[in-house]
Amino acid sequence: MGLPKNYRKYLNITPHKQGLAQRQSILDDISDQGTYLPKGILHEDMDQEMISYVDNEIDLSLAGEKVPVIFLSLQRWAEFTKTWQYSDINKNIKLPFITIVRKPDPQVGTNYAGSFNIPGRPTFTYMKVPTWSGNIKGFDMYKIPQPISVDIKYEVRLFCNRMRDLNNMNRKILTSFSAGEKYIRVNGHPIPLMLDSIGDESVITNLDERKYYVQLYTINMLGYLLDEDDFIVTPAINRAINFYEISENLYRASYQVEADDEKKTICISVLFQRGVSNVTIPIEINATYNSVTSTNSDSVIVKVNGTIVTTPFNVVNGDSLYIKVNKSDTNISSEFEISGTIS
Repeated sequence: MGLPKNYRKYLNITPHKQGLAQRQSILDDISDQGTYLPKGILHEDMDQEMISYVDNEIDLSLAGEKVPVIFLSLQRWAEFTKTWQYSDINKNIKLPFITIVRKPDPQVGTNYAGSFNIPGRPTFTYMKVPTWSGNIKGFDMYKIPQPISVDIKYEVRLFCNRMRDLNNMNRKILTSFSAGEKYIRVNGHPIPLMLDSIGDESVITNLDERKYYVQLYTINMLGYLLDEDDFIVTPAINRAINFYEISENLYRASYQVEADDEKKTICISVLFQRGVSNVTIPIEINATYNSVTSTNSDSVIVKVNGTIVTTPFNVVNGDSLYIKVNKSDTNISSEFEISGTIS
């Protein structure tokens, strides 16, 4: 029994990341198995990845044998085209084979779609990495400049002596660029490839000479340069942890007011404990104070409502009495007593 129309045998049930999650996934891939900084990209890195793309992804095999891939500079290509028929002991190179030639004139990149960059090549924050030295917590700022866009053209040639081999190569190239562009990863960075043109350089004019086909594929790599020497790592905010020992006991001077209405006398006794040297006492009884005694003190300052006074002095209900003792020995307590008559 045949399968119904639009029947799907394999279903992809794995959700695909989109938006910010997808961009973060790309950044994670770039810095995977490395430092917090992205890996740099230079010309040789793009050359190596181009060779890997043709050798591994195109992966042309004819008659059960893998077609070798040869990378040549423009100078070596000029020599190679003149002497290729004398490469082996039979003075003939074995066909088929693939050559890759990079043009030595990289152009200003077009992957920014003609947009201008900020002049001066400023650096931008790429990542904030937390740090901990045992007692200081902070983070380091990892900064990188904007990559330099560059377009590099590669000429990929297939040398073969059968049209069937040429068709196989052509099918693999067109399949690879069926979406209009092909992405490769150079040190983890996604770089697009564009198929510019397909040309023919076959030599079949002279029937007496050896006949072979040469198919030319011009591929443009929309890459960019990112030099690791331009990366900057600077320490940012650091936080030091300080420990303080705080006692819950509150130390203040204790005082006692004794008033005798019959004798019209009043006495204020103050005990300044260790570490305490002043006290403020609210006045509730009108009185005239004329006698002061103290122990363990070099001098005593008495203020009424912020004004320094000396005995005798008067106070009324609502006044504020401030007493400060300059101790002779700060390691022990001091006693102060002031007495007078009730008005």
